[in-house]
Amino acid sequence: MVEGEEVGLSFLSHTKELLYRLRTILYSVIISTIAVMLVPLGFDFTNFSVQNPFYTTVASYVIRNLQNSFLPEEAELLPMSFLAPLEVYVFVSLILGVIISLPVVSYELYKFINPALYSHEKKATFQFVLSFFGLFVFGFVLGYLYILPATMRMLFLFTQLLDLPPKYDFATFFSLVGFTLLLCGLLFTFPTYIVLLVKAGILKISSLTKNRRYLYGGLIVAIAIVDPEPGLLTEGLVFIPLVILTEISIAIAKRIERDRDAREQSDDAKAFS
Repeated sequence: MVEGEEVGLSFLSHTKELLYRLRTILYSVIISTIAVMLVPLGFDFTNFSVQNPFYTTVASYVIRNLQNSFLPEEAELLPMSFLAPLEVYVFVSLILGVIISLPVVSYELYKFINPALYSHEKKATFQFVLSFFGLFVFGFVLGYLYILPATMRMLFLFTQLLDLPPKYDFATFFSLVGFTLLLCGLLFTFPTYIVLLVKAGILKISSLTKNRRYLYGGLIVAIAIVDPEPGLLTEGLVFIPLVILTEISIAIAKRIERDRDAREQSDDAKAFS
């Protein structure tokens, strides 16, 4: 009976600890989101008046920058509903708030799981998080500089091909930008999953190397979905780094699997001796 009570108390204390960490994360995201929505980017209020009570915030600056970076000069964005500009403003502010809060999110999650991890597990967790974050940022930047501009050019060419006016929905444009950049970032985190699955014993290196051509075929399909432009340049800019990163992850996974097999053989030998 005492053991049951201890388990119940332990579960309750862990639940309280998790709720405390999640509440801190939520507060951080809310405060960061409100800050990018309201805090002025500069202190130039020359055009500020009762008739024009608006100034440049971090969110409005990012929105204008995205339009100038990815929208062709001939194109025009139109809000198809009264709420579209507000929805985009809140959406961009929330994304920026989450990005700004990432250090707090990482710290709070680490503090929650840290007591339950052994020293070698802490090291492995840190390596995975660092690799995941670094590869996501790399893919995000590559998408921002090359993939998204190429995608926009391709879609704009179809508008010209069908002789349509280059007018696009304001909300759809930013949804496409956000979705494409997110996919680019996640696509480049793929090598980390190979190492993670091999380390967990779910995936075998022998089956992975045997089906390598299917693996890279799938990557080509995924790249074609993210970047519909038929040019080989942008596909090469994405595919070649992905192949290099994947081969590096396979080499790391081979070493992990080899070390694990060696430890298991050693343990078996000790058990029979």
